[in-house]
Amino acid sequence: MVHVAIAPPNPPSAGLLKRVAALLGKEIVDTRLLLAGEIPRIIASYPDADTANSIAQRLREAGLVAFLCGDSELRHRPARFKARTAGSRGREVIFRDRLGEEVRVEASDVFLIIRGRIQTTTRERASTTKMKLNLPATVLTGGIPIMRRVTQKTAKDSFQAEDFVKLYDWRSSDPRVEMFQNHIDYSSLGLELTPSAPANFNVVVTKLREWFPLATFDERLTAHFKMDMPVAGAEEAIDIQAKLIYLFHLAIKRRE
Repeated sequence: MVHVAIAPPNPPSAGLLKRVAALLGKEIVDTRLLLAGEIPRIIASYPDADTANSIAQRLREAGLVAFLCGDSELRHRPARFKARTAGSRGREVIFRDRLGEEVRVEASDVFLIIRGRIQTTTRERASTTKMKLNLPATVLTGGIPIMRRVTQKTAKDSFQAEDFVKLYDWRSSDPRVEMFQNHIDYSSLGLELTPSAPANFNVVVTKLREWFPLATFDERLTAHFKMDMPVAGAEEAIDIQAKLIYLFHLAIKRRE
């Protein structure tokens, strides 16, 4: 399956809506929904690349930023390098994970920095025991209250949010390095260290932008967006959205 994705225009003109609707064989009202949003999104899927490429080209001719993405690429889950520390040394930045493994990235190698927020839901289950009147037993005793233990099970959802940053080079839509707010060792910040993890994470992101001055910075994923395709969970949804943003910026660069 090959997907056709676009960067939604804001707002789409009446002429563009009509043209795209005719191209996709959809009603105007449905097309308006397809062209709405803040991040790149999939608007059509085809079983072969030739058909998808033909549609994408006609969308480009209509003035949209359109690009192709294979379903296998979007759903590919690479081995992740989650950095715990980062430091600049000359023309390269050295990242290390919890095990001490390191990745060295040249300052000119990073093409895109994506900052976002992942929101996860955890269902918490609890049991409470209460004493309740045992009516049948009470009747049998002539009215003497007989109590019994009743266990009630309850469940509630707990929501957590964590900021992250992903670094990409030109070679792959998979991130070269990832950093997560709650998994970073901030001790290297020295005098810039604060008691607040979000504030410390902001300092790290600022440093990354300074160390990779040629990289495009995109922070649209700090907001929550609805997915256009089925996903296994929040992590896969973020991965797919980040890949669409990467492919969008790549398409922009190729147009320049």
